[in-house]
Amino acid sequence: MLGAFTYGGVWRGMEPVLELEAELGRRLDIVHWFTNWDEPFYRELTAAAASAGRKPLISWQPHRQSVADIAAGVHDAYIRGWADGVASLDGEVYLRPFPEMNGDWVSWNGDPATFRLAWRRMARIFEERGAHNVRWVFSPNVTDSPRTAGNRLELYYPGADVVDVLALDGYNWGTTRAWTAWRPFEQVFEGGYARVTALGDQPVWFAETSSSAEGGDKAAWVSAMLASSAFPRLAALVWFDEHKEADWRMVADDEVAAAFRDALRLADTALR
Repeated sequence: MLGAFTYGGVWRGMEPVLELEAELGRRLDIVHWFTNWDEPFYRELTAAAASAGRKPLISWQPHRQSVADIAAGVHDAYIRGWADGVASLDGEVYLRPFPEMNGDWVSWNGDPATFRLAWRRMARIFEERGAHNVRWVFSPNVTDSPRTAGNRLELYYPGADVVDVLALDGYNWGTTRAWTAWRPFEQVFEGGYARVTALGDQPVWFAETSSSAEGGDKAAWVSAMLASSAFPRLAALVWFDEHKEADWRMVADDEVAAAFRDALRLADTALR
């Protein structure tokens, strides 16, 4: 499956998604967006994203709430509201709480034991409220930061009974920073893939990925990604489609857009 986070995403309606699909010549399988814990569950927005067979993927980020408070039940009423909203929909809703928890750039990093308790409390509330259509996505970064024994991604894993998808985030930053270098797609993910697949037998998604254009050939990187067979359990690629720290977009230029269109056309033809 191929999905994308589009800048502005579903918050501006489905137009950014439809525009990207038109550029690619193909419907997206997964529509990804980010929301903070200050926001309620938006039923209509999620239903729109799930139209035409797409899968909604929501990154749920507690920027102003702590995992300790979540684990202690401080936010139970808020979680129940989300659970009830998800339960009101017919299709599956993929929730990705606390993404990149093994990275010190997020506030929910640093306390794996409490993290696991918070996750399991949240999942229990969804179960109690009858939100059986939720699918939980556990999504660490491909590398631990800091790289210490107490911050390994494995320590944050809350258990197979509350994780439906094992995911990874990984980017080719190219030469956009003094401390980065161009890395092929398989090199970005090979170490993290070996570790995350050891956690369980769930399907694997690369829930955030993209490549910059600085330091190498982005179109060739995309072609190699879509042709790769190095990750046999990989079920979905979700592209981060925004011009942010770098130009991560799928249609950043004609050559990159053509690389996506050509590879997707070949793949879709082979599946017929």
